[in-house]
Amino acid sequence: YTGGLVPDVYQQFTKGQGVFSNPTAGGSPAKLRLAFEAAPFGLLVEKAGGKTSDGVTGGSILDVQINSVDQRTALCLGSSDEVDRFNEFVCT
Repeated sequence: YTGGLVPDVYQQFTKGQGVFSNPTAGGSPAKLRLAFEAAPFGLLVEKAGGKTSDGVTGGSILDVQINSVDQRTALCLGSSDEVDRFNEFVCT
C-alpha cells in the first residue's frame, strides 16, 4: 500500500486483489477530482471486475454526476469484497 491512486490500482491489477480508499471527513475535504481521477480509474476497475464506491452513499463512482471541472469526491475502489467492507463501515 502506497497511498497513491495510480500505484495502488496497478497493484490491484497485478495481484488481483486489494483496495484504494480516499474517504472524506468534516476537517478533511475530498482531494481526488471526479472527472480526471476518480471516474476514469473507476471505469477501469469496474471493467476489470472490481467495484467502486462514492464514499457517501456506497453507490458506484460512475453514477456520480459531474457538475464542474474541478469537482472533488471521496473514492474507494478495488475488489468487490473489500469495497463492500469499506461501505459497511464508512457509508452506513
